[in-house]
Amino acid sequence: MEPPFIIDVPQPRFFRDDHCANCLTELPIDIQGLYCSTWCQEVAAHVRYLRRVFRDGRFTDPDVQLAIHTKNAFLLVGGYRSLGRKLTPRLRAEVRVRDGGRCQQCGKAGAEVDHIQGNSDELENLQLLCLDCHHEKTAQNLVPASDNSKRLLKALMKTRVQPGDPQLLTDDEQEWNGIWRRLQSERKERFNERLRAADIRVRRDDSHAKKVLAFLEATAEVRPSPDLQPRSFNTDAFFENALRRAWHS
Repeated sequence: MEPPFIIDVPQPRFFRDDHCANCLTELPIDIQGLYCSTWCQEVAAHVRYLRRVFRDGRFTDPDVQLAIHTKNAFLLVGGYRSLGRKLTPRLRAEVRVRDGGRCQQCGKAGAEVDHIQGNSDELENLQLLCLDCHHEKTAQNLVPASDNSKRLLKALMKTRVQPGDPQLLTDDEQEWNGIWRRLQSERKERFNERLRAADIRVRRDDSHAKKVLAFLEATAEVRPSPDLQPRSFNTDAFFENALRRAWHS
């Protein structure tokens, strides 16, 4: 599967309700946010970062260039989070305490928790490194991009980073952070309106939970997991908790 980099849109700052803000595929009902995957979310965030550093002149900074190359490599294989490298704050703190707050390569003040080899989050596979040592290790591990990868990255730059007007609304490095919460709230309210139209009131009891489940099954929007039972629903926490715990998309 190719990275979700390149999108054809009818006009700049394009956004479509209830579709992924990055790849424009229709969102399953049990996704609370505005992206179909963390991969798409990371792509959009990287585009906004690239647009910022190009416009403020930081693109030539060696640290920025390393960050860009590293992120490009991760995005080509599914994104950083797909590698299982999202460490909990507690685990990060354990590594920092165990390593005495010092880089395990040079002894300077540590700044980054590094996977020694592979993606295992076991404590013995983690170490604290300073920024310089972490950057050096990252650079050593980067491999030259294939011709196809270079084509994709060039297309991403040409179609989504270089244009003066962002092609997607999520690409807008100036406005997106101020509007995404409103767009997400509007998505949630549209779903609640559908429930009200079906004469379903979401409340904290199993009978209403089962009605919501039956409604979603009837509209073929979710597939209940055979291992889980319908749970009580609360309107305010509906997207955040109930569906994610009750079903797999």
